[in-house]
Amino acid sequence: MKKSLLILGLLAAPFITYAQTNVPSSEISLPASSEVASDNAPTDNKSGAPKAERKSSRGIIPYNFVKIGNTRYDLQTNASMGRRILVHADGTISAVWTTANDDAFTNRGTGYNFYNNTTWFPAKTPTSRIENSRTGWPSVGMLANGQEYTIAHESVNGGFIMAKNSSLGSSTWTTSAPVLQETKRRPIWGRAANNGDIIHLIYSYADSAEAGEPRAPTINGVFAPMVYSRSMDGGVTWDIQHILLPGYDSSRINSGGGDQYSIDVRDSIVAIITGDLLEDVSVWKSTNNGTTFTKIIADSFKYAPFRKQKLMLDTPICSDGTVDIAIDARGNLHACWGLSRVLKLDTTTSFNFFPATAALVYWNDSSKQQKIVANSLDFDFNSDTLFTVDRGTFNALNGGTIPNGLTSVARLGNTSLLHMPNISLDDKGNIFVTFSLPMEDQPNGENKDASGLNLRDICVAFTTDNGSTWGKPQNVTQRDQFEDEFASVNRRIINGILNFTFQSDEIAGTNLQNNDKTASNHPIPDNGNDIFYVAVPIQEIISGSLGQGGTSVEEITEASIFVVSQNKPNPFINNSEVLIWLTQNTDLSMQITNIMGQVISSENFGELQKGNQVLKINAEGLSSGVYFYTIRAGNQSVTKKMIVD
Repeated sequence: MKKSLLILGLLAAPFITYAQTNVPSSEISLPASSEVASDNAPTDNKSGAPKAERKSSRGIIPYNFVKIGNTRYDLQTNASMGRRILVHADGTISAVWTTANDDAFTNRGTGYNFYNNTTWFPAKTPTSRIENSRTGWPSVGMLANGQEYTIAHESVNGGFIMAKNSSLGSSTWTTSAPVLQETKRRPIWGRAANNGDIIHLIYSYADSAEAGEPRAPTINGVFAPMVYSRSMDGGVTWDIQHILLPGYDSSRINSGGGDQYSIDVRDSIVAIITGDLLEDVSVWKSTNNGTTFTKIIADSFKYAPFRKQKLMLDTPICSDGTVDIAIDARGNLHACWGLSRVLKLDTTTSFNFFPATAALVYWNDSSKQQKIVANSLDFDFNSDTLFTVDRGTFNALNGGTIPNGLTSVARLGNTSLLHMPNISLDDKGNIFVTFSLPMEDQPNGENKDASGLNLRDICVAFTTDNGSTWGKPQNVTQRDQFEDEFASVNRRIINGILNFTFQSDEIAGTNLQNNDKTASNHPIPDNGNDIFYVAVPIQEIISGSLGQGGTSVEEITEASIFVVSQNKPNPFINNSEVLIWLTQNTDLSMQITNIMGQVISSENFGELQKGNQVLKINAEGLSSGVYFYTIRAGNQSVTKKMIVD
């Protein structure tokens, strides 16, 4: 049975009580009124108790992507995503994630994989960390000498551990001693970005009330603040350490929090953004490599700084703490964040927020105007003006137990339904923003997990004119019976391709945040959580051809094929590969001809799934020279030149 929750403009949602001490608001105008509806999942017995055991199996995968890793630790961030993928100028790719191959996560650390223009390595997807101690939340970058670095927080005592390899793509890593540690404090949850050897790092502080554990500090009146550090020599020394940015104080902010910030660097420009349920969305810009910063309030909140005596009866709009920022070639800033709403009816220390809010806000420092560029009704598949999801989809464990009437819950932290924007842009005015959103159910139930919770997909919003106008957002991953989450994009569009990674498994939510230990309703999947790589031609997005959201599946009448990469390696001797993108499932064939047009060989691959596919080219027996390969899908074909040594 459907249950309407609460009508609040476009973004209706139930509210959840949550204790904290600061609050944001916004002057954004919401689109025309509609509802968010909820399907109530039945309980397993008359008492309403959750299932004692839950088993799930792999479902249909209509979209195909490249698996590059695996982890049993299924939480990649508390809010905003960090920089987890780099596409280099030569087409090679580096990717990192938080990994662990045991259920106790004792060997948690940075998982790493590298695409050398031919294959990802190692052949078996890596599950072991690259560091020699327990870490989490890695960022990846490349230094001026071509070395790669990762920086991740040290889990026990705080501070950060850097790992460096000998050269781009090397599998041999050297781990440093922890840096930026502080006495009686635990700096963690870092976000790093660099220009050559100048590394910029933002982070917050862990807090614990356990005996002997350090409490987070209060600095400038802000509890557990976001702080900034800088290294000018590739992380060997840090000339700026643990400073608060200008205007980051109790005049507008009460407390910080883990992962509620993002950073980008381009040449000498540094851009930082932070936001949360109970504070402004604030942006800092430096044009001198972080020596000085200027603050801009992108979203001002009339109740800032929050005090418990203040009432908020007007349910003001605010950031949900998932934010991102990017710098374009002209030095302009582009930012996005997920929306939430808050409510305070009395003068106690708690307030209410609305986790079923679902909208994405865009802002830049040229117009300084906010606009909603995606919302849940962009994915209202049955066009009934309701975005229908199970209420367990946005519920969280209450005191470590499942709320009454539910068998499972899936909310990620205190973020909204639509969250975790990540921005990628090029030098032509094209901007793409990935985000995560649970999908409305469809007739055969493929958008739900075994407990009836709606599964998330990775979606994308886009503009081709530097943010002035936006196309209709679309669903990129569309992996039935799988939850896709934690997308991290390459900051710059390379060769017309949107590159990103994401995590996937078949259970909504995370084991770390949503597992009731008594019920064991959210176990770690037997297969763990897969890390996938995606390469989508931006023209597919701009033309609305992905088939869900921007264009309906019925409107696609013939298969489309895009060659994502030239065959690699090229020239080659025996074997080469080419990465392609298919708009839908289709029969695929390849024909090789010589420069005279004579057919040398033909191969039929049969029906392949839509999404990314890797095709192998076998040139054994061919003499040295120039050849052409033609890939056919439906009524379309693409021809490329290759060279056999």
